[in-house]
Amino acid sequence: MLLITAIAATLVLQTTELPAPTGDASVPAAETVTTPAPPPTDAATLIARFDAQYAAWADLIAELAGRKARERYLAELLLPVITRSDLDEGASGEILRETRDTIADVETANTQWALAQLAPERFAAFELEHPRLAADLLRWAGRDEAGGARIVAALEPVAMAGRYDAQAFAQMADALAMSQNDRQIYGTIAACVDGRREPARLRRPAELDDRRAALGLSAMEDAWAALIAEEGESCEAVSPSPE
Repeated sequence: MLLITAIAATLVLQTTELPAPTGDASVPAAETVTTPAPPPTDAATLIARFDAQYAAWADLIAELAGRKARERYLAELLLPVITRSDLDEGASGEILRETRDTIADVETANTQWALAQLAPERFAAFELEHPRLAADLLRWAGRDEAGGARIVAALEPVAMAGRYDAQAFAQMADALAMSQNDRQIYGTIAACVDGRREPARLRRPAELDDRRAALGLSAMEDAWAALIAEEGESCEAVSPSPE
């Protein structure tokens, strides 16, 4: 039944969007706040913009649409069949077993293709123009457990520009660093040491507040005080699960 759930989720998540930018209200996402220029009104500028956007993104968007349609088509082929109430006993399971390789091949191809679209500078430009489609790329890329580094790298300029939830990005980047036996970057992960909660190992602690401010987060001292106020200073270390 997990495969059925995954296929159904594919239909629902076609319109997934990036998390809304939030960050800390007390800290701007960028140091300088500028008033956006009014949109152009002359034909020459708008025609040039049309031509530039079409040249930049038409092939990518067409490819994404085709790949999304293929996944949707698989779901539309399979779901009405395996959910029928009049099937022979065991037929549903047999159909799933015989079709899972086709589904897996399509999903794997789409996942790897999505990961290949995550060059940070180009992805940031694409997300600025087409945030919902960029979210589709991220969702597919996230199906590969080994794709975390590419996803974090692609999202960094987006988060720095204030277009992705700052806290969510910081936690993602810190979790990735810790999973690679590295030091966390933004100080979002706590460790339990001798029964007391403290930040897990930090990369260049003297620069921590600068990194947090660049992302739109409050100073570490303030964030840590809020964490302790909410969860308390004492803690219990989690023992590793027996093998």
